[in-house]
This record gives sequence, C-alpha cells and structure tokens, in this order.
Amino acid sequence: MTELSEGAKFVAIAAREIADGDICFVGIGVPSLAAITARRGHAPDSVIIYESGAIDALPPVPPLSTGSPSVVADTAMVTSCLGVFSMLQQGVFDLGLLSAAQVDRFGNLNSTVLGPYATPKVRLVGSGGAHDIAVLASEIIIMMPHDPRRFVEKVDYITSPGLRTAANGMDADRTRGKGPRCVVTPRGRFTFEAGELTLDAIAPGFDEAQAVEGFGWKVPHAHVVRRLPKIDEALGATASAVLKSWGRGTD
Repeated sequence: MTELSEGAKFVAIAAREIADGDICFVGIGVPSLAAITARRGHAPDSVIIYESGAIDALPPVPPLSTGSPSVVADTAMVTSCLGVFSMLQQGVFDLGLLSAAQVDRFGNLNSTVLGPYATPKVRLVGSGGAHDIAVLASEIIIMMPHDPRRFVEKVDYITSPGLRTAANGMDADRTRGKGPRCVVTPRGRFTFEAGELTLDAIAPGFDEAQAVEGFGWKVPHAHVVRRLPKIDEALGATASAVLKSWGRGTD
C-alpha cells in the first residue's frame, strides 16, 4: 500500500469511531471527511446528516460548508435546519462529530474567541450548531489535529460543553447527551477514563510521549495504553481518496 499522508491517516483513524448503523450529526472538516469515509467503507448503513437539512447524505466530494452544493447532490431527503435540529432535540442522533479551535482537559470546545471574550486576539466563526450537538447528541466524538495550540488546560471560551461532571462545573446541568466519548488525533485516541482527557491508545508510528507532545498540562494515561490497529488497505485508500477530493466541486 502506498504510504498514506498524515491527513489521510487522521481521517481513517477518526472514521473507525463510526459504526455501521450510527446516525451522525456531522460537522464540516475532518468530521465530515471521516463520516464520508466510514459510509463508503465499513459503515455503509451509517447515516450522515448536516445542519443545513440534508438527511442520509453521501456527498460525491466533501463539502466546504454545510451549504455546499455537494451536500445535497446525493441525499435521501432535504428538510430545513429547523427540521434536523428538531430531530436532535428528539434524541435521534447516536453520534455528534465535532472539531474546534480549542479543546481542554474536560472536553469543552471553543470555536468562539481566542483570548478574553470582550477583547479577543481572534474572533472565530462561533458555534453554528456545535453547542446544540454537544448537548443533545447521545455521544460526541471530537476530532482534532495534533496542534499543541489547540490542546489547552482550560479553553478561552466554552462554546460547546464537555463532561457532565462537578469538576467541569456541569454536574447539576440537565442535558440529553452523555457528552464526549473520546478525542481522536493523528497520533492517538483519548478517552475521559480518569475524569479528564486520558491517553487511551497511540497510533502506529508514535509513542506515548509523542501522543501528548506539546500539551500544556500533564495528561493521565489509561492503566493499559493500547496501540491502535494498523490502517488496512481499503480504509486507507478510501480515506486518501476522500481527502484528495475535498473542495473540488460536485463533478
């Protein structure tokens, strides 16, 4: 098999979190790439839903936004934004697939500002549907590039809340969803086994130190840190093809 790019490996590792039959509320970027890869491969009966209203979508090329033409190019049904968020409130979604500018030790996500809210260094795109997804989907899978600037002990702003625990200030909050199941990076997989971000498994080609390299706090490790299985040829080829086609139009 041709050596995969780091991006393709990341997409493949993230795609394996999606099981056949999962109903997924999908964000743009790696979440969308992973969902399409899973749907084209090991999870043909998974369902991709975008907040713009596309239900059971299978874009011929990965969309650049939820309003891209490819979102509805091959979809079973198109409803409204209100329609899909009503489904979210009803508890239809097994998984929410999200990314963000920052994630912290409790799985909180920030896509609002870098720096103080009133006087930020950078004002970001904001929540979109991410807050609703984080609160209402049954479980959340967070997909983040390995960039130490993105992994912080405490996010600058909580756009989308993480763990429902007292340590995270959310034990009394009533939410439908369970919160984050895991965080996936190109270098490893993290759960919340220790009540905070916990190294669970490392990707092929990396060691435990590299999996947490540059993180701004000491990350707990699971009692047994696993090694993720090698990416098989079919999954790797699909992930690579999906990534290469990203943003190339609907033809």
